[in-house]
Amino acid sequence: MIETPLTAQQLSQLVPLHPVTILRWAREGRIPHRRLSARKVIFLPAEIKAWLSSGFAGYSDCAVRAA
Repeated sequence: MIETPLTAQQLSQLVPLHPVTILRWAREGRIPHRRLSARKVIFLPAEIKAWLSSGFAGYSDCAVRAA
């Protein structure tokens, strides 16, 4: 099953982080992401679920819904 990639804004609705924080963490390598261009960053739901499951940053209790 192919999942739709998420923007920082969409991801912020699923985890307790502000979109600016999500983008900063992506830039710092703290959250899995894909950079499509200098201005376009996406987040793959499967990678985010794995990141949350690993207990990173204490967000393991957050549920990521399929987009």
